[in-house]
Amino acid sequence: VTINYLIMSYLLNSMEPTVARGYLLMDSATDIWISAEKTFSKKKNTFQCYEIRKKLGDTKQKEMSVFQYYSTLKGLWHELGYYGPFNAINPIDAATFQEWQDNHRLFDLLKGLNVEFEPIRAQILSTKPLPYLEDAFSSIQSEDTRRAAMALPAPQERSALYSDSIVANVAFRGKTSGAQARPMPVCDYCGKEKHKRDRCWKLHGRPGDKKKITTFTLHYC
Repeated sequence: VTINYLIMSYLLNSMEPTVARGYLLMDSATDIWISAEKTFSKKKNTFQCYEIRKKLGDTKQKEMSVFQYYSTLKGLWHELGYYGPFNAINPIDAATFQEWQDNHRLFDLLKGLNVEFEPIRAQILSTKPLPYLEDAFSSIQSEDTRRAAMALPAPQERSALYSDSIVANVAFRGKTSGAQARPMPVCDYCGKEKHKRDRCWKLHGRPGDKKKITTFTLHYC
């Protein structure tokens, strides 16, 4: 009797005063619990299950760590299990449902991972049979730890870094070749660049012109 009253007191004190007044005259803690469950429980609430499934579909890792992302999904899975429970009739049904549930939770986990986890995602999906959810998460977490240790950037970042390195390399070669280049020669007769006086066509004529002139002179004689 004493334990019953202690539990009744605990239940009533945990309620809002306006709510607790509706349970003050009940005889046992069991009666209070059953009545409150019928009044406030949202088990088998279709709309609540729909909202949770929608959240699961929209949840992506983005800026979260792998552990934070997994914990967020676990919270939603537990909510879905509460609001949409499955009561198996026999052990075979229970085992079949558990496998089905684990596979769908694995899909939830994999589809929201960031792009840098594409290799491990493909590896897990190609495994037959599919690994247990906990084993798959362990593999993903190991890959995350490996990437952090090696400081590997995401594919987009690697592409950007590669492009930057090419630009920097070209600029460096340009500066180096410019520093070693010889000054451009300038002709002191015609004032043009790229040749000196001894190779000036205006002063000495083009090489082909001399040949033509010689041939013409011989023919004239």
